[in-house]
Amino acid sequence: MKFQLHTTKDEEAGGVLDFLCIALLLGSVWGFFEVFFKDVLNMGGKPFASATMTGIGMFLMAAGYGLSGKSRIFLATAVFTICARMIIVPVLGCSPICRANAVIALALLGASCSLVFSASSGFAGRRAGAGVLPAGASVFLSGLAFYPLGITCAPCRYLGNFAAAGGLTAFLKSEVIFWSLFAAVLYYPGFITGTLMKEWIASIRYRKPLAYYAGLFAGSIAMMLATGLMLLH
Repeated sequence: MKFQLHTTKDEEAGGVLDFLCIALLLGSVWGFFEVFFKDVLNMGGKPFASATMTGIGMFLMAAGYGLSGKSRIFLATAVFTICARMIIVPVLGCSPICRANAVIALALLGASCSLVFSASSGFAGRRAGAGVLPAGASVFLSGLAFYPLGITCAPCRYLGNFAAAGGLTAFLKSEVIFWSLFAAVLYYPGFITGTLMKEWIASIRYRKPLAYYAGLFAGSIAMMLATGLMLLH
């Protein structure tokens, strides 16, 4: 008996669509919380605000990693989060430069996580707890890269506090270390959530593909609309 080991073009296309829809939904949810905490509640720069958002982002990205098993889900989710985060520009009519640091931080976080988890996939993919260290390390690396880019590309009042000599060390101590800790703690429950939902989601996709993809897309649009409406009130 021969087994067909290759995948068809339809299966590959379905896999890409599934990947993008999951990343879109996760990114729109993450973007909602970014806007809610930092723009609606004005918590940007307050103690543990960025760490909390980093932890939420890691939870959602880890859930996507548990669902897809692909390290590039980290970057894809971050890209869609940026799109959701930038809803504030057309809704409130503000300059994109005002949110440049948020874009830089999210892009670096997604890219760093994708690279680290890709490099450690043999280690991090075996057990849920094995990804805790790569999660913390990738966030630390993204924070290390964000410091010079944030100050150079879009300096703001908060980052200006760390512009003096020894600023990098102070920034790592007051911000990046806590980002890494929150991310490391929330990676495990996120990955477990994605792993536990994998079979259930796969069964829905198999039985009702049209409803499945329509639901993911509708949920994403609903979250983005909710983000925009929240900014208007």
